Amino acid sequence: MKKISTLFESFYNKASLIKGLVIVFLFSSLFFVGCYEWRNIIQPDSATINSYFDVFVSAQDDGNPDNDWTNEDLVDYGLFGVMLPDGWTVQDSIPFTIVCTNPEYTNSGVLLYSASRSQTLEDSIPSPAGYYWWGAATSAEASMVFFDSLSFSPRIYTGSQPGDYFLRYAIGDVDYWDRNPADDISDPIPITLIDNTGVDELLSNSNVSLYPNPAANMLNIKFEDYSSELIEMQIIDVTGKVVVSEQLTNNHSVTSLEGLSEGVYFVKLTNGQTSQSHKILVK
Repeated sequence: MKKISTLFESFYNKASLIKGLVIVFLFSSLFFVGCYEWRNIIQPDSATINSYFDVFVSAQDDGNPDNDWTNEDLVDYGLFGVMLPDGWTVQDSIPFTIVCTNPEYTNSGVLLYSASRSQTLEDSIPSPAGYYWWGAATSAEASMVFFDSLSFSPRIYTGSQPGDYFLRYAIGDVDYWDRNPADDISDPIPITLIDNTGVDELLSNSNVSLYPNPAANMLNIKFEDYSSELIEMQIIDVTGKVVVSEQLTNNHSVTSLEGLSEGVYFVKLTNGQTSQSHKILVK
């Protein structure tokens, strides 16, 4: 992640060249080790055809003791990628937030689809038959100085064919040599795509209303079409911790948010083997 082009300015004799190559090797090793890693990827277990779902993802320091997040040069274009089944896609312009231990450096922006970055991911980490990489880069350079964590929530649009699939997520930086772009790549995360019929429709985005959003002290959860179903509800914070857990037994429930800190949360609704997640913001 650290830019190393200035090292070559001192290569004016053989001795300094050898020394410089050693330094370049060390910096290259650090780059491939990576500086941050996925902390949480909250993806639903199932989704419906020709629909969409939101995924909450967050990353953190990978714990390498050589990381120095106080370096003022840690400014670069960020990369995000998701390996998708053919026929699926991602909503463009994904807002992100980078939280820094020094609040002065906390910053935000958007990730924009990039055909060239998608190809870079495909060349570096080939997808299997029936899948492809959707890649995006930050619209402007983002600061990682005093980095603590980053988070964003891509909206993924499904295809028309039911079945069992998986998604993989990649995160990294746009190094100016365009080497391997990923600091961390998730394992395949399974997801089942089903028809919009029966009980599955109960938890679909079109049937569930969560309001107000942003919320303060209370959250309403309303089902437009409901018939005596028992629904498990969990509110999950950015660390993956369940902070509220309730059972919903009617078409309109009111849940208290007292004691929750401001930030992004996911409301996970489960009915039998089917689950769906909905993003909310608590202020």
